[in-house]
Amino acid sequence: MSADDNLPNADHRMTLHTIAILGAGRVGSTLGARFTAAGHTVHYGVRDPASDKHANAALTLMSLADAAANADILVLTSAWAGAESTLKAAGDLRGKVLIDATNPIGPGMVLTHGTTDSGAEQVARWAPGARVVKAFNSIGMEVMTNPLFANGHSVLWLCGDDDDACDTTISLARAIGFDPVRLGPLSRARFIEPAALVWITASAGLGREFSWGILRR
Repeated sequence: MSADDNLPNADHRMTLHTIAILGAGRVGSTLGARFTAAGHTVHYGVRDPASDKHANAALTLMSLADAAANADILVLTSAWAGAESTLKAAGDLRGKVLIDATNPIGPGMVLTHGTTDSGAEQVARWAPGARVVKAFNSIGMEVMTNPLFANGHSVLWLCGDDDDACDTTISLARAIGFDPVRLGPLSRARFIEPAALVWITASAGLGREFSWGILRR
């Protein structure tokens, strides 16, 4: 069975979008490939599209500003250390859906933002007017590639203040095989981001082919 079989609550009339992945690393390219397979138009915003490090990348590369200007949905996948400069280079993001897939992890594998703030809220401050949704940060690339397990679909935690932006993110997540669960406003990222450290820590013993699930009655 493939990751696209029996999608949870899949909407086959899904709206197709132009999505800019801000960053062309492993997380960004993995999500981009999944969105492309679901029918969306995907391009990648990078600091220098002509850089030798992208020479073998079979991706549609643009500058960060051009990628952002030509998309209605942005997915921030850069390393946390470069998140602020990435958003600054992307330009004015007012009105755009900005999915924050980063984790504010600093040296020593500790969160730089804790229970009174979150990386997602910091991203919203760096990108005023953007419709920020926290999602795709609490699982690894292997789960992004295939969210389907023998006993169900991987849960995807998300949160945000804009209902329409959250609904859009939920639709994107369902289309690539996730069971998305909105936990409330963007401030709930203060709980979702530590969940990423739980996943990373558990992967040391469990391996990386596991994910979150919910037991329902």
